[in-house]
Amino acid sequence: MAALGQNEGKAPVTTAKALEKEFLPRHVAIIMDGNGRWAQKRGMPRTFGHKAGVEALREIIKYSDELGQLVDNINNMSLKISQSEKIQTEFISSVSHELRTPLTAISGWGETLLGDETGDPRQLRRGLRIIVKEARRLTGMVEELLEFSKMQDGRFTLQVEEMDLQAELEDAIYTYRELFRQDGIQLNYHSGQELYTDPISGDPQRLKQVFCNVLDNAAKHGGAGKRIDVDMTREGECYVVRIRDYGPGIPEAELPFIKQKFYKGSSKARGSGIGLAVCDEIMRLHNGTFDIANAPGGGTVVTMTLPMEK
Repeated sequence: MAALGQNEGKAPVTTAKALEKEFLPRHVAIIMDGNGRWAQKRGMPRTFGHKAGVEALREIIKYSDELGQLVDNINNMSLKISQSEKIQTEFISSVSHELRTPLTAISGWGETLLGDETGDPRQLRRGLRIIVKEARRLTGMVEELLEFSKMQDGRFTLQVEEMDLQAELEDAIYTYRELFRQDGIQLNYHSGQELYTDPISGDPQRLKQVFCNVLDNAAKHGGAGKRIDVDMTREGECYVVRIRDYGPGIPEAELPFIKQKFYKGSSKARGSGIGLAVCDEIMRLHNGTFDIANAPGGGTVVTMTLPMEK
């Protein structure tokens, strides 16, 4: 006789409904056997009735199914914890490496310039340019880590005021245009020659932070395309800002995870993996949206939507 929960020559029955359909009639018949051998071996009365047999088997089936679900839930929780610990370990390793790289460049060039007895002005300018660039990158990473820490413990807040969104966007563009030009990247800005004077309620510094982060990412991951386009439009009761690069784009399988904390995907570009998560949180707190997609014809486009004041 097959054990309860197994089907001779077939795959195991895994749900209470299937188990009941497959085994209930046959095992009740065994319980009702005139000799009562099956029931007696299990400490059941020889006069075990049909109704009692049905209820007993149903309880066994129900318990087995609930136990199986509990085991599955524990396994899933264990897997998630393991994955979380792995991600955090990789994050710490990645951040340590990312912080070490600019510090090494700054220290190395500082020592080089101090030991340069020729006083070559070209060497001096080159060294200072690298030091400034690496110091700026190091500052950005430290700020990202601080913002992430605030997100984790609930201290991430906005200083909301009536603001000019277009002015903050254009300020970010002005900040990066010359830096991009030095790297051979053309930064184009289109606003339809319009001035969007309707204010929004928001945190100017936080929103500029979003624009700067997205521009920096566009150059870092899509700079191979040597072109970045920025445009701002009014669509209904919202302002929409789009930033597009002409790089290789993002693998489709990675798009659903690209805004997750610590996620870096297959990209070899430098970064902590938390910048986009911070941007997404800032936009959410503004009741806006932050969407990332591959652009038609190649590259990546980031679309940011913010509601206007009513």
